[in-house]
This record gives sequence, structure tokens and C-alpha cells, in this order.
Amino acid sequence: MSTPVRTFFEKVSRSLPEIKKPGRKVSLGEKLMWTALALVIYLWMGDTILYGIPSTAVVGQTPLLLNIIFAANQGTLTTLGIGPIVTAGLILQLLVGAEIIKLDLSKPEDRGLFTSASKMLAIVVTVFEAVAFTFGGFFGPLNQNQALLVLVQLVAATVVIIMLDEMVQKGWGLGSGISLFIAAGVAQQIFLSLFSPITLDDGFFQGIILALAQGFAVGNLTPLIIRGFFPDVVGLVATVTLILILIYLESVRIEIPISYARFSGYRAKYPIKLLYVSNIPIIFASTIFSNIYYIGSIIWSRFNPNNDNPLLNLIGTFQLPEGGGQPIPTGGLAYYTLGPRNLIDVYADPVRAVLYALLLTTFAVLFAKF
Repeated sequence: MSTPVRTFFEKVSRSLPEIKKPGRKVSLGEKLMWTALALVIYLWMGDTILYGIPSTAVVGQTPLLLNIIFAANQGTLTTLGIGPIVTAGLILQLLVGAEIIKLDLSKPEDRGLFTSASKMLAIVVTVFEAVAFTFGGFFGPLNQNQALLVLVQLVAATVVIIMLDEMVQKGWGLGSGISLFIAAGVAQQIFLSLFSPITLDDGFFQGIILALAQGFAVGNLTPLIIRGFFPDVVGLVATVTLILILIYLESVRIEIPISYARFSGYRAKYPIKLLYVSNIPIIFASTIFSNIYYIGSIIWSRFNPNNDNPLLNLIGTFQLPEGGGQPIPTGGLAYYTLGPRNLIDVYADPVRAVLYALLLTTFAVLFAKF
């Protein structure tokens, strides 16, 4: 990194809030306590509605997959989730990988500078996304005071998320804050999909386990096989199957034969996990796709609401759902970089499903390589 840029980041990093690394060995019990505290705070924020949004407003709902990947809950303090953290990390990784910013991450001082730059950029992305969500109509029409209040809450809450992630990563907790929040969101979604007692319009509970109990009681399971956007038998079987496949793949090791010339050609095998890249490439690829979706919807709402601009239509065409809410992509790049929501969508447009799978796989492979 050039000297002026390095000096700039060093000066800025000193003014940013920071979690210090523990100067002692942190016991497992203490790590569990701090991890649980971070998780409780995050889940509480995910259930705290943003103050200032009119009760009659229809809050936009981003696609479920993006909510899961970014551990977000729309209309709450975690509306942005971990999106700014991942976006900032992705941008810096690309800049360092392309040697636009020269950093040697094997050096402790450069790693520290990279961390500080990531935090600073994450805060910048937070402000940008908060402004886009607030003034892009995501929370419905807001007056100036309401918009400012919502904006401040989004920025402050996301900065807290950034600090919680830093606390976990610096040794006070277990693992990664990003992975922790994603896992918590997935676990919460699975639990609600299995056991939610809310009764839907079809007369069955939302939770598929409770709904199956109802179905067995009345002798009618047919409506539960496929229920559109709600938990159903197909989704339950697919989830269990996917979990079993992932457990198996996680245990697979590839043994690479190696020999030691210094020890008379002694041979051994070096095991490498098949999934050694973990879920980071998928998160990075989904980050690019989500930004296409968000930016495309904002451009559409401001400059192309009638889908009559051929150039902007290449980015994405959208339509508002009945009753309002977040625009739904109907064409363009935003449409093909957003996965189908269920099997009905796959059946309705299999070309989109195939293209999305190919794009996601290609980008994930590229990120895994670099």
C-alpha cells in the first residue's frame, strides 16, 4: 500500500471504535459467555422494530435467501444485517488480490491495517446502504424527521453489529461473528418453519411438524405436500436431505501423497478437507448478486418505474407486489442473479433457475480460487 494511503488508514483507524485483543488466555467458559452475549444482543436487535416507521407502512421484504445469508430481518435494527461487513471485506479482498492495494497479509502490521481498513469501509458501506434503504422507499413514504430517525438507527445498530463481530473474532468469543449470526438466523428460521403455531389461510399451522400433526388428525396430508411460500413436506424432505449431504461432505478428506527428501524419501499423506473453503465463496458471490438487486431496484424506482428505458432494463425490470413492499425483479440482470423462491418458480422459469445456478457456481469457484 502506498505511503499516503497507509498514512490515511493509520490515522483513521486510531479514531475508530476498537475491541482490544485479550491480553491473557480467555477460558472456554468466558468465551462461551461472550459468544452467548453477542448472540443474545443480535437476536434482540433482530426483534426490535425500527422506531419512526409508520404503523401503516408496508416494509419491503428482500428475498429470503438474502436475508439468511446476511442474517437480516427487515424492518428491524438488523435490516442491513452483516451485509456491510461482507461487502467491505469483498471489496478489499478484490483490491488486494488485483494488487491495486499492495498489502502483504503475512505481515502482522499489514494484517492489522487490512482489518482497520475493512472496518472503516464497512462503516462507509453502512451509511450508503442506510441512506439507500431509507430514501429509496424501502420503509414506505417517510417525512424528513422520520427518515433521519430511521437512518440514525440503522447506522448505529449496524456499527454495533460490526463491533460484536470484531469482539468474537479477536478472541473473546468462539469462531467468527459472521458465521455465528448466520447460523443463528438459519436455526431460528428452521425452528419457526418446523414449530410455528401461527394458523395460515389454509387452516393449518405454519410450522410443518405441527401442520403434519393436524393433517394426520384429519386424515388429509395432500395440502401439505406443496404450500407455495410456506413450509411444506417437500421443503422438509429437501432440508433433511441437504443436511445429511453436507454432513457427509464435511467429513470427506482428500489425501495428497507427499515425500520428504531429507528423510530418505519418507512418504506420508496430507489430508485436505473437501470443503476447505467453507461458505465464504458463496457469501461473497451472493454479496455481488444482492448489490445488483438493491442498486437495480433503487435505480428502477427513481429513473425507470415504467420499465421503458431499454438501457436501464438491462440492469433490471421490476414490479411492485400487491399492497406495496420491495420491488420484485421481472427481467434483466437483477432477475437472473436472484434465485427462485421455491419449486413453483423453478417450474415456471427453469431457464432462470439454471442460469442462476451456473452464475452462483462460477462466482463461488472464482472466489474460492482467489
